[in-house]
Order: sequence, then structure tokens, then C-alpha cells
Amino acid sequence: MQDRRAELLGKLLEYSADHGLSETSLRPLAAAVGSSPRMLLYFFGSKENLIREVHRHARRVQSQLLAEAVADCTDRTEALRALWRWLSDPAHHNVIRFFFESYARSLHADNAWDGFGEISVHEWLPRLRQVLGGSDAEATLVLAALRGLLLDLLATGETERVDAAFEALLPSL
Repeated sequence: MQDRRAELLGKLLEYSADHGLSETSLRPLAAAVGSSPRMLLYFFGSKENLIREVHRHARRVQSQLLAEAVADCTDRTEALRALWRWLSDPAHHNVIRFFFESYARSLHADNAWDGFGEISVHEWLPRLRQVLGGSDAEATLVLAALRGLLLDLLATGETERVDAAFEALLPSL
């Protein structure tokens, strides 16, 4: 049963990255991932719990992939460039859009997204401190800058300009 749940989480994350979860009801979601609403409820209890589990799974996957992206870097500038390459890669744009959709939804209390933004910040800060060898303030600044640049990139598609802005940021770090 755990294998099936893990398989469903993978499919749900893929679906969510491509389509989002905000406006999706359980029936079409179940059909899209090759399941039934009843089985999704069996594995996750409710749509709200399903959304929370997809978020947890997405954060775990993203954290692992980002750790791999910076694993062989020898200094902070190289690590930040590797991180930016991964985050800004068009192959990851759907996952990044899903992240921002979830982050924005989490700003309204009492919904399935509640706490997502805060958890995300608190999961990223220690990793950035480790990469940077810096303080909380520095990690917070880098996190805010990366997210702002990503929003700009997703909104405009102007890769060259946003990449140049990222490079302009590096000397100040």
C-alpha cells in the first residue's frame, strides 16, 4: 500500500506542476493520476490532506535535487550559480510556478495551503546558510532575491535580462 501511495504522490506532484491544484476537484484529479476519488481519500483522508502531502513531497524532492545541484561546488559563488541554473532552468518552470501558486495561497489562513510559505522559508534558510557559510540575514536576502528573480523570469520570460541581474547580485554577496 505504501508503494501505491508513493506512486500516487509522484503522479500528483507531476499533475500539480503542470496544472496547479487551486481549481481542481477530486474527481478530475483522480482520473488524471489513474486512480479514483475513493482511493485518493483512502490514502490521504481529504483533499486538504492530499494537497498538504503533495506540498511535503514537492519540498522533499526539490530539496534533494537542489542539494545534488550544489554538492560538488567548491565555493559560495559557484554554489549560487549552480542553484540559479537549476531554479531558472525552463525544465523546472512548472514546478516553480506550482511553488509560487502554493506560496501565494498560503498567505490566506485556514485553507489546505496554510503554512506552506512559512515552512518553505524555514526549510530553505538552513540550506542557504550552509551553502553561503553566512548568517540568517544573508540567507534571507539571498532567498528573497532568488524568489524575486524567479517571479520576474516566469512573468516575462526574459532570461538574458534576469540572468544578468542575478550575475549583478553576486558581487554583493
